[in-house]
Amino acid sequence: MIYKQIKQNINKMEIDNVIQNIKEMLVERGENIDEFSEHEQDIDREEFYNDDKVIEFHTNNSTIIFALTKTLRVSIIDLLKKNKSNIDNFVNSYNGKYNIILIFNNDILTTPTIAQLNIIDKILQKKKGMLQFFQIKELQFNPMRHELVPPHRKLSSDEATEIMQTYLIKSKLQLPLILKNDVIAKWLGVKQGEIIEITRYENSSGKSYYYRCCI
Repeated sequence: MIYKQIKQNINKMEIDNVIQNIKEMLVERGENIDEFSEHEQDIDREEFYNDDKVIEFHTNNSTIIFALTKTLRVSIIDLLKKNKSNIDNFVNSYNGKYNIILIFNNDILTTPTIAQLNIIDKILQKKKGMLQFFQIKELQFNPMRHELVPPHRKLSSDEATEIMQTYLIKSKLQLPLILKNDVIAKWLGVKQGEIIEITRYENSSGKSYYYRCCI
């Protein structure tokens, strides 16, 4: 009985951390989280670990799907694969948003599973969306708040073009690179080919800017 209570408390703390950090992440991306915030308060944290159904939240631009049990994870991935040739079917069944964030438990995902999710991500990107997946452990903290992490932000298309013109860059690949699964790139929702601006402060030279292209 005591062990069960301890486990429930740990689960609640984990989910509270995940919810808080996802909301901060989405705000960093410029999304409106009002509906998400209102909805999450009504859900008991133990429900996140039930096999009955996935739990989903929405912003103005994204759908966030929790599938924390193995049964639900397999089910949602199978549903994505089944609708791979017509991804609109899946999207429309989850509120019509082409930006989809999946939250899994900390079980190791197989290489074939990750490959399938990456394929679906590419399909969604053709529709101006994207698919991301996070494990609970990745969302226990906000990496942007770490004292050693300088400010990062994703540039708009116009800003990226201006930077390339200013520095006479013919190809984005001439810039230093950052992988799309880098912790910060993933946090900001950066797609391949997009550019991140990093702001550094030094006592001697003051503020300076650095740019990296996501691959």
